[in-house]
Amino acid sequence: MPATDRSFLCDKFIIGSMRKIYHAKKGTWMIHLPGILYLSAALLAGCAPAPSLDPGYTAGPIEHQLMAEIALQRGEYLVAAQQYLSLAQQSDDPSFAQRATEVAYEYGFDAYALASAKRWVEVDGDDRVAHSYLGRLYVRRNQLDKAWASLNIALGPPEERSNTDYTALSAELSGNADPRNALQLFQHFSDEFPGVAGITGSIVGLAADAGDLDLAIVAARETLVLAPEWVGTRVWLARFLLASGDKSSAFEQMAYALEMNPGLEMELDFVQLLSLADEYEDALERLERLDSRFPGNPDLLRARALIFLQMGDLADAQADFMRLLTDAYFVNECFWYLGQIALQQGDYLQSTRYFRRVSSGVWLVPARLSTSQAYLGLGNPDMALQTLRDFAAAYPKKAFDTLRPQAEILLGIGRSEEALAIITVGLEYKPWNVGLWMFLGGLHEQLGQSEQAIEAFRKAVELAPDNATALNALGYTLTIATRKYSDAYKLISRALELEPENPAIMDSMGWVLFKQGKRNESRVWLERAYELFPDPEVAAHLGELLWAEGDQDAAALVWMKALQDDPDNRVLNETIRSHEID
Repeated sequence: MPATDRSFLCDKFIIGSMRKIYHAKKGTWMIHLPGILYLSAALLAGCAPAPSLDPGYTAGPIEHQLMAEIALQRGEYLVAAQQYLSLAQQSDDPSFAQRATEVAYEYGFDAYALASAKRWVEVDGDDRVAHSYLGRLYVRRNQLDKAWASLNIALGPPEERSNTDYTALSAELSGNADPRNALQLFQHFSDEFPGVAGITGSIVGLAADAGDLDLAIVAARETLVLAPEWVGTRVWLARFLLASGDKSSAFEQMAYALEMNPGLEMELDFVQLLSLADEYEDALERLERLDSRFPGNPDLLRARALIFLQMGDLADAQADFMRLLTDAYFVNECFWYLGQIALQQGDYLQSTRYFRRVSSGVWLVPARLSTSQAYLGLGNPDMALQTLRDFAAAYPKKAFDTLRPQAEILLGIGRSEEALAIITVGLEYKPWNVGLWMFLGGLHEQLGQSEQAIEAFRKAVELAPDNATALNALGYTLTIATRKYSDAYKLISRALELEPENPAIMDSMGWVLFKQGKRNESRVWLERAYELFPDPEVAAHLGELLWAEGDQDAAALVWMKALQDDPDNRVLNETIRSHEID
Protein backbone atom coordinates (compact mmCIF):
# COMPACT_ATOMS: atom_id res chain seq x y z
CA MET A 1 0.00 0.00 0.00
CA PRO A 2 1.41 3.46 -0.86
CA ALA A 3 2.61 5.53 2.08
CA THR A 4 0.03 8.23 1.44
CA ASP A 5 -2.80 5.70 1.57
CA ARG A 6 -1.36 4.21 4.75
CA SER A 7 -1.22 7.70 6.28
CA PHE A 8 -4.84 8.31 5.30
CA LEU A 9 -5.98 5.06 6.93
CA CYS A 10 -3.95 5.77 10.07
CA ASP A 11 -5.48 9.21 10.45
CA LYS A 12 -8.97 7.93 9.69
CA PHE A 13 -8.59 5.13 12.24
CA ILE A 14 -7.30 7.42 14.99
CA ILE A 15 -9.85 10.14 14.32
CA GLY A 16 -12.61 7.55 14.15
CA SER A 17 -11.57 6.22 17.54
CA MET A 18 -11.54 9.73 18.94
CA ARG A 19 -15.04 10.35 17.58
CA LYS A 20 -16.31 7.19 19.30
CA ILE A 21 -14.88 8.34 22.61
CA TYR A 22 -16.36 11.77 22.06
CA HIS A 23 -19.86 10.38 21.47
CA ALA A 24 -19.54 7.89 24.32
CA LYS A 25 -18.82 10.78 26.68
CA LYS A 26 -21.86 12.67 25.36
CA GLY A 27 -19.98 15.45 23.69
CA THR A 28 -17.14 16.02 26.15
CA TRP A 29 -13.42 15.34 25.96
CA MET A 30 -10.33 16.14 27.96
CA ILE A 31 -7.07 17.81 26.95
CA HIS A 32 -5.05 14.76 27.89
CA LEU A 33 -6.31 11.44 26.54
CA PRO A 34 -3.60 8.94 27.50
CA GLY A 35 -5.19 5.94 25.83
CA ILE A 36 -5.67 7.62 22.48
CA LEU A 37 -2.30 9.34 22.62
CA TYR A 38 -0.69 5.98 23.28
CA LEU A 39 -2.59 4.56 20.34
CA SER A 40 -1.63 7.46 18.08
CA ALA A 41 2.01 7.19 19.10
CA ALA A 42 2.01 3.49 18.34
CA LEU A 43 0.53 4.11 14.92
CA LEU A 44 2.90 6.93 14.01
CA ALA A 45 5.66 4.54 13.07
CA GLY A 46 3.45 3.11 10.34
CA CYS A 47 2.08 6.43 9.14
CA ALA A 48 3.55 8.68 6.48
CA PRO A 49 5.11 11.93 7.72
CA ALA A 50 2.12 14.07 6.72
CA PRO A 51 -1.60 13.42 7.22
CA SER A 52 -3.85 13.01 4.18
CA LEU A 53 -7.61 13.42 4.50
CA ASP A 54 -10.52 13.54 2.06
CA PRO A 55 -10.66 16.63 -0.17
CA GLY A 56 -12.96 19.23 1.34
CA TYR A 57 -12.72 17.62 4.77
CA THR A 58 -13.33 20.11 7.61
CA ALA A 59 -11.65 19.20 10.88
CA GLY A 60 -13.51 19.56 14.14
CA PRO A 61 -12.13 20.24 17.62
CA ILE A 62 -11.28 16.62 18.38
CA GLU A 63 -9.35 16.29 15.12
CA HIS A 64 -7.40 19.49 15.78
CA GLN A 65 -6.46 18.24 19.22
CA LEU A 66 -5.24 14.95 17.86
CA MET A 67 -3.28 16.55 15.04
CA ALA A 68 -1.69 18.94 17.52
CA GLU A 69 -0.55 16.11 19.78
CA ILE A 70 0.80 14.14 16.82
CA ALA A 71 2.67 17.23 15.61
CA LEU A 72 4.26 17.67 19.05
CA GLN A 73 5.43 14.07 19.05
CA ARG A 74 6.90 14.54 15.59
CA GLY A 75 8.67 17.75 16.56
CA GLU A 76 6.52 19.84 14.21
CA TYR A 77 6.02 22.63 16.72
CA LEU A 78 4.62 25.27 14.38
CA VAL A 79 1.98 22.80 13.16
CA ALA A 80 1.16 22.00 16.79
CA ALA A 81 0.69 25.69 17.58
CA GLN A 82 -1.56 26.11 14.54
CA GLN A 83 -3.69 23.08 15.39
CA TYR A 84 -4.06 24.04 19.05
CA LEU A 85 -5.17 27.53 18.01
CA SER A 86 -7.79 26.02 15.68
CA LEU A 87 -8.94 23.81 18.55
CA ALA A 88 -9.23 26.81 20.88
CA GLN A 89 -11.17 28.83 18.33
CA GLN A 90 -13.73 26.04 17.84
CA SER A 91 -14.34 25.38 21.52
CA ASP A 92 -15.56 27.39 24.50
CA ASP A 93 -13.51 25.26 26.87
CA PRO A 94 -10.82 27.58 28.34
CA SER A 95 -8.49 24.65 28.96
CA PHE A 96 -8.01 24.31 25.20
CA ALA A 97 -7.14 27.99 24.84
CA GLN A 98 -4.77 27.66 27.77
CA ARG A 99 -3.03 24.69 26.15
CA ALA A 100 -2.81 26.55 22.83
CA THR A 101 -1.30 29.61 24.51
CA GLU A 102 1.23 27.66 26.56
CA VAL A 103 2.51 25.58 23.64
CA ALA A 104 2.86 28.54 21.29
CA TYR A 105 4.50 30.67 23.99
CA GLU A 106 6.95 27.99 25.11
CA TYR A 107 8.14 27.28 21.58
CA GLY A 108 8.35 30.97 20.68
CA PHE A 109 5.54 31.35 18.13
CA ASP A 110 4.40 34.76 19.29
CA ALA A 111 1.60 35.43 16.79
CA TYR A 112 -0.11 32.11 17.57
CA ALA A 113 0.45 32.65 21.29
CA LEU A 114 -1.20 36.07 21.10
CA ALA A 115 -4.20 34.78 19.15
CA SER A 116 -4.56 31.89 21.60
CA ALA A 117 -4.28 34.17 24.63
CA LYS A 118 -6.94 36.47 23.18
CA ARG A 119 -9.23 33.46 22.81
CA TRP A 120 -8.44 32.37 26.36
CA VAL A 121 -9.50 35.77 27.70
CA GLU A 122 -12.63 35.66 25.52
CA VAL A 123 -13.80 32.39 27.07
CA ASP A 124 -12.56 33.10 30.61
CA GLY A 125 -12.11 36.81 31.18
CA ASP A 126 -11.50 36.40 34.91
CA ASP A 127 -8.42 34.19 34.54
CA ARG A 128 -5.42 36.26 35.64
CA VAL A 129 -2.96 33.83 34.09
CA ALA A 130 -4.63 34.37 30.72
CA HIS A 131 -4.29 38.12 31.12
CA SER A 132 -0.65 37.67 32.15
CA TYR A 133 0.17 35.85 28.91
CA LEU A 134 -1.84 38.34 26.87
CA GLY A 135 -0.14 41.34 28.47
CA ARG A 136 3.38 40.00 28.00
CA LEU A 137 2.64 39.25 24.35
CA TYR A 138 1.22 42.73 23.82
CA VAL A 139 4.51 44.13 25.15
CA ARG A 140 6.35 42.16 22.46
CA ARG A 141 3.80 43.39 19.92
CA ASN A 142 4.59 46.98 20.96
CA GLN A 143 0.94 47.58 21.89
CA LEU A 144 1.68 48.99 25.31
CA ASP A 145 -1.75 50.37 26.24
CA LYS A 146 -3.28 46.95 25.70
CA ALA A 147 -0.36 45.36 27.53
CA TRP A 148 -0.87 47.58 30.54
CA ALA A 149 -4.61 46.88 30.66
CA SER A 150 -4.07 43.11 30.62
CA LEU A 151 -1.19 43.08 33.09
CA ASN A 152 -3.06 45.38 35.45
CA ILE A 153 -5.78 42.71 35.59
CA ALA A 154 -3.22 39.91 35.88
CA LEU A 155 -1.66 41.49 38.97
CA GLY A 156 -4.98 41.51 40.79
CA PRO A 157 -6.55 44.29 42.88
CA PRO A 158 -3.95 46.99 43.66
CA GLU A 159 -4.53 46.73 47.40
CA GLU A 160 -3.63 43.03 47.31
CA ARG A 161 -0.39 43.38 45.35
CA SER A 162 3.06 43.01 46.84
CA ASN A 163 6.32 44.58 45.73
CA THR A 164 7.40 41.12 44.62
CA ASP A 165 4.50 40.95 42.16
CA TYR A 166 5.94 43.94 40.32
CA THR A 167 9.59 42.91 40.48
CA ALA A 168 8.77 39.39 39.28
CA LEU A 169 6.90 40.82 36.29
CA SER A 170 9.75 43.17 35.43
CA ALA A 171 12.25 40.31 35.63
CA GLU A 172 10.12 38.27 33.21
CA LEU A 173 9.82 41.17 30.78
CA SER A 174 13.50 42.07 31.04
CA GLY A 175 14.58 38.83 29.44
CA ASN A 176 11.76 38.46 26.93
CA ALA A 177 10.87 41.87 25.52
CA ASP A 178 12.38 45.08 24.23
CA PRO A 179 13.62 46.80 27.42
CA ARG A 180 12.35 50.15 26.15
CA ASN A 181 8.83 48.74 25.89
CA ALA A 182 9.06 47.17 29.34
CA LEU A 183 10.35 50.44 30.78
CA GLN A 184 7.51 52.43 29.23
CA LEU A 185 5.02 49.94 30.62
CA PHE A 186 6.36 50.32 34.16
CA GLN A 187 6.41 54.09 33.85
CA HIS A 188 2.67 53.76 33.17
CA PHE A 189 2.36 51.70 36.37
CA SER A 190 4.27 54.42 38.22
CA ASP A 191 1.92 57.10 36.92
CA GLU A 192 -1.12 55.10 38.03
CA PHE A 193 0.28 53.91 41.36
CA PRO A 194 2.93 56.38 42.56
CA GLY A 195 5.09 55.70 45.57
CA VAL A 196 5.30 51.90 45.22
CA ALA A 197 8.80 50.55 45.81
CA GLY A 198 8.20 47.46 43.68
CA ILE A 199 7.40 49.67 40.70
CA THR A 200 10.25 52.16 41.10
CA GLY A 201 12.62 49.30 41.88
CA SER A 202 11.59 47.62 38.64
CA ILE A 203 12.23 50.84 36.73
CA VAL A 204 15.81 50.81 38.06
CA GLY A 205 16.71 47.62 36.23
CA LEU A 206 14.61 48.28 33.14
CA ALA A 207 16.10 51.75 32.69
CA ALA A 208 19.58 50.27 32.93
CA ASP A 209 18.65 47.61 30.35
CA ALA A 210 17.35 50.36 28.06
CA GLY A 211 20.60 52.31 28.42
CA ASP A 212 19.08 55.20 30.38
CA LEU A 213 21.62 55.49 33.21
CA ASP A 214 20.30 58.83 34.47
CA LEU A 215 16.79 57.44 34.89
CA ALA A 216 18.17 54.33 36.59
CA ILE A 217 19.94 56.51 39.17
CA VAL A 218 16.84 58.65 39.79
CA ALA A 219 14.64 55.57 40.17
CA ALA A 220 17.14 53.91 42.53
CA ARG A 221 17.22 56.97 44.79
CA GLU A 222 13.41 57.11 44.80
CA THR A 223 13.22 53.41 45.64
CA LEU A 224 15.60 53.81 48.57
CA VAL A 225 13.45 56.60 49.97
CA LEU A 226 10.48 54.22 49.85
CA ALA A 227 12.41 51.14 50.99
CA PRO A 228 15.76 52.12 52.57
CA GLU A 229 16.33 48.52 53.67
CA TRP A 230 16.66 47.31 50.05
CA VAL A 231 20.42 46.85 50.02
CA GLY A 232 20.35 45.25 46.58
CA THR A 233 19.01 48.48 45.09
CA ARG A 234 21.71 50.41 46.95
CA VAL A 235 24.38 48.17 45.42
CA TRP A 236 23.00 48.86 41.95
CA LEU A 237 22.91 52.58 42.70
CA ALA A 238 26.60 52.39 43.63
CA ARG A 239 27.41 50.70 40.31
CA PHE A 240 25.39 53.21 38.31
CA LEU A 241 27.04 56.13 40.09
CA LEU A 242 30.45 54.67 39.30
CA ALA A 243 29.47 54.27 35.65
CA SER A 244 28.34 57.91 35.58
CA GLY A 245 31.74 59.04 36.89
CA ASP A 246 30.73 59.78 40.50
CA LYS A 247 33.22 57.44 42.16
CA SER A 248 33.12 58.91 45.66
CA SER A 249 29.32 58.72 45.90
CA ALA A 250 29.44 55.18 44.54
CA PHE A 251 31.69 53.98 47.35
CA GLU A 252 29.70 55.91 49.94
CA GLN A 253 26.59 53.99 48.91
CA MET A 254 28.51 50.71 48.89
CA ALA A 255 29.94 51.32 52.35
CA TYR A 256 26.46 52.09 53.66
CA ALA A 257 25.09 48.89 52.11
CA LEU A 258 27.86 46.88 53.79
CA GLU A 259 27.14 48.55 57.12
CA MET A 260 23.44 47.69 56.80
CA ASN A 261 24.04 44.11 55.75
CA PRO A 262 27.48 42.87 56.85
CA GLY A 263 28.42 39.46 55.52
CA LEU A 264 30.15 37.67 52.69
CA GLU A 265 27.63 38.52 49.97
CA MET A 266 27.91 42.25 50.53
CA GLU A 267 31.68 42.02 50.93
CA LEU A 268 31.87 40.42 47.51
CA ASP A 269 29.72 43.20 46.07
CA PHE A 270 32.23 45.67 47.51
CA VAL A 271 35.08 43.74 45.88
CA GLN A 272 33.23 43.80 42.57
CA LEU A 273 32.80 47.57 42.78
CA LEU A 274 36.54 47.92 43.38
CA SER A 275 37.28 45.87 40.30
CA LEU A 276 34.77 47.86 38.23
CA ALA A 277 36.69 50.96 39.34
CA ASP A 278 39.92 49.31 38.08
CA GLU A 279 41.25 49.15 41.64
CA TYR A 280 42.42 45.59 41.20
CA GLU A 281 45.09 45.54 43.90
CA ASP A 282 42.64 46.74 46.55
CA ALA A 283 40.08 44.20 45.35
CA LEU A 284 42.56 41.31 45.58
CA GLU A 285 43.82 42.44 48.99
CA ARG A 286 40.26 42.59 50.28
CA LEU A 287 39.68 39.05 48.99
CA GLU A 288 42.76 37.82 50.86
CA ARG A 289 41.42 39.27 54.11
CA LEU A 290 38.04 37.66 53.46
CA ASP A 291 39.75 34.31 52.90
CA SER A 292 40.97 34.37 56.48
CA ARG A 293 37.39 34.92 57.67
CA PHE A 294 35.76 32.48 55.25
CA PRO A 295 38.48 29.91 54.50
CA GLY A 296 37.91 27.68 51.48
CA ASN A 297 34.75 29.45 50.36
CA PRO A 298 34.30 28.88 46.60
CA ASP A 299 32.66 32.28 46.14
CA LEU A 300 36.00 33.89 46.96
CA LEU A 301 37.79 31.79 44.36
CA ARG A 302 35.16 32.71 41.78
CA ALA A 303 35.51 36.42 42.59
CA ARG A 304 39.28 36.25 42.21
CA ALA A 305 38.99 34.43 38.88
CA LEU A 306 36.67 37.13 37.55
CA ILE A 307 39.06 39.87 38.68
CA PHE A 308 41.97 38.17 36.92
CA LEU A 309 39.81 37.88 33.80
CA GLN A 310 38.92 41.57 33.94
CA MET A 311 42.61 42.41 34.37
CA GLY A 312 43.48 40.39 31.28
CA ASP A 313 45.48 37.89 33.34
CA LEU A 314 44.14 34.90 31.44
CA ALA A 315 46.56 32.33 32.88
CA ASP A 316 45.63 33.02 36.52
CA ALA A 317 41.94 33.30 35.65
CA GLN A 318 42.11 29.94 33.89
CA ALA A 319 43.87 28.34 36.86
CA ASP A 320 41.23 29.57 39.30
CA PHE A 321 38.32 28.44 37.12
CA MET A 322 39.94 25.01 36.81
CA ARG A 323 40.12 24.78 40.62
CA LEU A 324 36.53 25.94 40.92
CA LEU A 325 35.36 23.02 38.76
CA THR A 326 35.46 20.84 41.88
CA ASP A 327 32.35 22.68 43.11
CA ALA A 328 29.35 21.29 41.23
CA TYR A 329 27.38 24.52 41.62
CA PHE A 330 29.84 26.44 39.44
CA VAL A 331 30.58 23.80 36.79
CA ASN A 332 28.59 25.30 33.92
CA GLU A 333 29.80 28.81 34.64
CA CYS A 334 33.40 27.61 34.83
CA PHE A 335 33.24 25.86 31.48
CA TRP A 336 31.70 28.98 29.97
CA TYR A 337 34.55 31.19 31.17
CA LEU A 338 37.20 28.61 30.30
CA GLY A 339 35.80 28.56 26.77
CA GLN A 340 35.94 32.35 26.61
CA ILE A 341 39.55 32.32 27.80
CA ALA A 342 40.49 29.75 25.16
CA LEU A 343 38.82 31.92 22.52
CA GLN A 344 40.81 34.96 23.61
CA GLN A 345 43.98 32.86 23.46
CA GLY A 346 43.15 31.82 19.90
CA ASP A 347 42.73 28.15 20.84
CA TYR A 348 39.44 27.68 19.01
CA LEU A 349 39.39 23.89 19.18
CA GLN A 350 39.90 23.84 22.94
CA SER A 351 37.21 26.48 23.36
CA THR A 352 34.69 24.20 21.63
CA ARG A 353 35.54 21.43 24.09
CA TYR A 354 34.86 23.70 27.03
CA PHE A 355 31.69 25.21 25.58
CA ARG A 356 30.22 21.78 24.87
CA ARG A 357 30.54 20.93 28.56
CA VAL A 358 28.04 23.67 29.42
CA SER A 359 24.82 21.73 29.88
CA SER A 360 22.36 24.11 31.54
CA GLY A 361 21.76 27.52 33.03
CA VAL A 362 22.05 31.00 31.60
CA TRP A 363 25.29 30.07 29.81
CA LEU A 364 23.77 27.27 27.72
CA VAL A 365 22.63 29.31 24.71
CA PRO A 366 25.68 31.65 24.71
CA ALA A 367 27.96 28.61 24.93
CA ARG A 368 26.44 26.99 21.85
CA LEU A 369 26.53 30.25 19.92
CA SER A 370 30.18 30.68 20.91
CA THR A 371 30.94 27.11 19.85
CA SER A 372 29.63 28.00 16.42
CA GLN A 373 31.80 31.12 16.32
CA ALA A 374 34.83 29.07 17.31
CA TYR A 375 34.29 26.77 14.34
CA LEU A 376 34.19 29.85 12.13
CA GLY A 377 37.54 30.78 13.63
CA LEU A 378 38.77 27.34 12.60
CA GLY A 379 37.59 28.00 9.05
CA ASN A 380 34.80 25.43 9.24
CA PRO A 381 31.47 27.18 8.53
CA ASP A 382 29.71 23.88 7.86
CA MET A 383 30.49 22.71 11.38
CA ALA A 384 29.48 26.12 12.73
CA LEU A 385 26.08 25.72 11.07
CA GLN A 386 25.69 22.11 12.16
CA THR A 387 26.39 23.08 15.77
CA LEU A 388 23.50 25.53 15.71
CA ARG A 389 21.15 23.13 13.95
CA ASP A 390 21.94 20.30 16.35
CA PHE A 391 21.31 22.59 19.30
CA ALA A 392 17.98 23.75 17.85
CA ALA A 393 16.92 20.12 17.39
CA ALA A 394 17.96 19.15 20.91
CA TYR A 395 16.45 22.25 22.55
CA PRO A 396 13.46 23.20 20.35
CA LYS A 397 12.24 25.82 22.81
CA LYS A 398 15.51 27.69 22.20
CA ALA A 399 15.58 27.16 18.43
CA PHE A 400 14.75 30.78 17.68
CA ASP A 401 18.02 31.92 19.27
CA THR A 402 19.98 30.05 16.59
CA LEU A 403 18.21 31.41 13.51
CA ARG A 404 19.86 34.78 13.07
CA PRO A 405 23.36 33.38 13.76
CA GLN A 406 22.67 30.72 11.12
CA ALA A 407 21.62 33.39 8.64
CA GLU A 408 24.75 35.44 9.37
CA ILE A 409 26.98 32.43 8.71
CA LEU A 410 25.16 31.60 5.48
CA LEU A 411 25.42 35.18 4.31
CA GLY A 412 29.13 35.22 5.12
CA ILE A 413 29.80 32.21 2.89
CA GLY A 414 27.71 33.48 0.01
CA ARG A 415 24.61 31.34 0.55
CA SER A 416 22.27 34.31 0.60
CA GLU A 417 19.12 32.49 -0.51
CA GLU A 418 19.46 30.08 2.40
CA ALA A 419 19.99 33.04 4.71
CA LEU A 420 16.75 34.58 3.45
CA ALA A 421 14.94 31.29 4.07
CA ILE A 422 16.24 31.13 7.64
CA ILE A 423 15.10 34.68 8.41
CA THR A 424 11.70 33.82 6.93
CA VAL A 425 11.48 30.96 9.41
CA GLY A 426 12.45 33.37 12.18
CA LEU A 427 9.59 35.66 11.23
CA GLU A 428 7.20 32.71 11.53
CA TYR A 429 8.32 32.53 15.16
CA LYS A 430 8.27 36.24 15.93
CA PRO A 431 6.65 38.35 13.20
CA TRP A 432 6.96 41.47 15.36
CA ASN A 433 10.70 41.17 15.96
CA VAL A 434 12.13 44.47 14.78
CA GLY A 435 15.67 43.12 14.75
CA LEU A 436 14.72 40.38 12.29
CA TRP A 437 13.01 42.82 9.94
CA MET A 438 16.09 45.04 10.12
CA PHE A 439 18.36 42.10 9.35
CA LEU A 440 16.11 41.10 6.46
CA GLY A 441 16.23 44.63 5.09
CA GLY A 442 20.01 44.71 5.32
CA LEU A 443 20.23 41.34 3.62
CA HIS A 444 18.04 42.49 0.72
CA GLU A 445 20.13 45.64 0.47
CA GLN A 446 23.34 43.62 0.17
CA LEU A 447 21.73 41.57 -2.58
CA GLY A 448 20.78 44.71 -4.48
CA GLN A 449 17.07 44.16 -3.84
CA SER A 450 16.15 47.73 -2.93
CA GLU A 451 12.38 47.38 -3.08
CA GLN A 452 12.40 44.39 -0.74
CA ALA A 453 14.83 46.18 1.58
CA ILE A 454 12.56 49.21 1.78
CA GLU A 455 9.57 46.97 2.47
CA ALA A 456 11.39 45.23 5.33
CA PHE A 457 12.64 48.50 6.86
CA ARG A 458 9.16 49.99 6.53
CA LYS A 459 7.75 47.02 8.44
CA ALA A 460 10.32 47.62 11.19
CA VAL A 461 9.25 51.27 11.45
CA GLU A 462 5.59 50.24 11.49
CA LEU A 463 6.30 47.92 14.42
CA ALA A 464 8.52 50.39 16.29
CA PRO A 465 7.82 53.96 15.14
CA ASP A 466 10.18 55.39 17.75
CA ASN A 467 13.11 53.13 16.93
CA ALA A 468 15.85 55.46 15.69
CA THR A 469 17.81 52.68 14.02
CA ALA A 470 14.80 51.55 11.99
CA LEU A 471 13.86 55.11 11.03
CA ASN A 472 17.41 55.80 9.90
CA ALA A 473 17.66 52.57 7.91
CA LEU A 474 14.45 53.30 6.03
CA GLY A 475 15.37 56.94 5.44
CA TYR A 476 18.87 56.13 4.24
CA THR A 477 17.67 53.38 1.91
CA LEU A 478 15.08 55.71 0.39
CA THR A 479 17.91 58.21 -0.13
CA ILE A 480 20.24 55.85 -1.98
CA ALA A 481 17.66 53.73 -3.82
CA THR A 482 14.93 56.21 -4.76
CA ARG A 483 14.41 59.90 -5.32
CA LYS A 484 11.98 60.21 -2.39
CA TYR A 485 14.30 62.62 -0.61
CA SER A 486 11.54 64.49 1.20
CA ASP A 487 10.22 61.28 2.78
CA ALA A 488 13.76 60.21 3.61
CA TYR A 489 14.53 63.57 5.22
CA LYS A 490 11.48 63.33 7.50
CA LEU A 491 12.44 59.84 8.67
CA ILE A 492 16.07 60.75 9.31
CA SER A 493 15.04 63.95 11.12
CA ARG A 494 12.85 61.92 13.45
CA ALA A 495 15.72 59.49 14.06
CA LEU A 496 18.00 62.43 14.94
CA GLU A 497 15.43 63.76 17.40
CA LEU A 498 15.53 60.40 19.17
CA GLU A 499 19.33 59.96 19.03
CA PRO A 500 20.92 63.35 18.37
CA GLU A 501 24.48 62.15 19.02
CA ASN A 502 24.41 59.12 16.73
CA PRO A 503 27.04 59.60 13.98
CA ALA A 504 25.41 57.04 11.67
CA ILE A 505 22.24 59.13 11.65
CA MET A 506 24.29 62.31 11.17
CA ASP A 507 25.84 60.71 8.09
CA SER A 508 22.39 59.87 6.73
CA MET A 509 21.25 63.43 7.29
CA GLY A 510 24.30 64.79 5.53
CA TRP A 511 23.77 62.47 2.59
CA VAL A 512 20.08 63.21 2.08
CA LEU A 513 20.83 66.94 2.27
CA PHE A 514 23.55 66.44 -0.36
CA LYS A 515 21.04 64.66 -2.59
CA GLN A 516 18.68 67.61 -2.12
CA GLY A 517 21.42 69.98 -3.25
CA LYS A 518 21.88 71.58 0.18
CA ARG A 519 25.66 71.29 0.28
CA ASN A 520 26.41 73.73 3.07
CA GLU A 521 24.05 72.00 5.48
CA SER A 522 25.26 68.62 4.23
CA ARG A 523 28.88 69.46 4.96
CA VAL A 524 28.14 70.32 8.60
CA TRP A 525 26.56 66.93 9.24
CA LEU A 526 29.06 64.87 7.25
CA GLU A 527 32.11 66.48 8.85
CA ARG A 528 30.63 66.01 12.30
CA ALA A 529 29.79 62.37 11.57
CA TYR A 530 33.28 61.73 10.19
CA GLU A 531 34.89 63.33 13.24
CA LEU A 532 32.91 61.11 15.61
CA PHE A 533 32.97 57.97 13.47
CA PRO A 534 35.49 57.81 10.59
CA ASP A 535 33.69 54.91 8.95
CA PRO A 536 34.51 54.11 5.26
CA GLU A 537 30.94 54.83 4.19
CA VAL A 538 30.97 58.19 5.97
CA ALA A 539 34.32 58.88 4.28
CA ALA A 540 32.79 58.01 0.92
CA HIS A 541 30.00 60.52 1.47
CA LEU A 542 32.25 63.29 2.77
CA GLY A 543 34.64 62.79 -0.13
CA GLU A 544 31.76 62.90 -2.59
CA LEU A 545 30.70 66.26 -1.17
CA LEU A 546 34.25 67.64 -1.31
CA TRP A 547 34.61 66.45 -4.90
CA ALA A 548 31.33 68.10 -5.89
CA GLU A 549 32.58 71.37 -4.39
CA GLY A 550 35.73 71.18 -6.49
CA ASP A 551 38.15 70.16 -3.74
CA GLN A 552 39.25 66.95 -5.43
CA ASP A 553 42.56 66.67 -3.57
CA ALA A 554 40.81 66.78 -0.20
CA ALA A 555 38.29 64.21 -1.40
CA ALA A 556 41.02 61.85 -2.58
CA LEU A 557 42.86 62.26 0.72
CA VAL A 558 39.76 61.29 2.72
CA TRP A 559 39.15 58.28 0.49
CA MET A 560 42.74 57.02 0.53
CA LYS A 561 42.91 57.24 4.32
CA ALA A 562 39.67 55.28 4.65
CA LEU A 563 40.89 52.76 2.09
CA GLN A 564 43.93 52.00 4.23
CA ASP A 565 41.66 51.10 7.15
CA ASP A 566 39.14 49.08 5.12
CA PRO A 567 40.41 48.22 1.62
CA ASP A 568 37.46 45.93 0.83
CA ASN A 569 34.60 48.28 1.68
CA ARG A 570 32.11 48.08 -1.20
CA VAL A 571 30.62 51.58 -0.95
CA LEU A 572 34.02 53.22 -0.64
CA ASN A 573 35.49 51.33 -3.59
CA GLU A 574 32.47 52.03 -5.79
CA THR A 575 32.73 55.73 -4.97
CA ILE A 576 36.44 55.84 -5.81
CA ARG A 577 35.94 53.93 -9.07
CA SER A 578 33.14 56.27 -10.11
CA HIS A 579 35.68 59.13 -10.12
CA GLU A 580 38.37 57.07 -11.87
CA ILE A 581 40.93 57.51 -9.11
CA ASP A 582 43.82 55.03 -9.09
